[in-house]
Amino acid sequence: MLASLASRTVNDSPFEASHLLALRSFFGSIENIRTSLNIDVEEMLLYLSIGYLNTERIQQVGTNGYISATNIASVADFMKIPKETARRKIKRLIAMGLVENKHGVVVSDAARWFAISRQIPLSVERPR
Repeated sequence: MLASLASRTVNDSPFEASHLLALRSFFGSIENIRTSLNIDVEEMLLYLSIGYLNTERIQQVGTNGYISATNIASVADFMKIPKETARRKIKRLIAMGLVENKHGVVVSDAARWFAISRQIPLSVERPR
């Protein structure tokens, strides 16, 4: 069985090649962000999720620069993780100064969050 898995080939189309390069770039970005913030992958995803949820108002009504706090339960639901896990990891993010919990959870520095989020390559277009 292992030999048959090792000998499988992928479609050699330009899309697959570009997709694999994009995936390599994605994982490189994740590692760069994770190490620059000195946090684990789940904490990094929580940080990115909190910022994303903080910007929902911008996404919905097109306000410029206005972010709003979210709560730990919403973050846990968004990430599909137990609320207690989210609470514990967010507590560490607060201790590190990446997020604040004042009437809800919010990234401490929105400009920094946006700069970090822009490091992640988000799409590869299929050839038409």
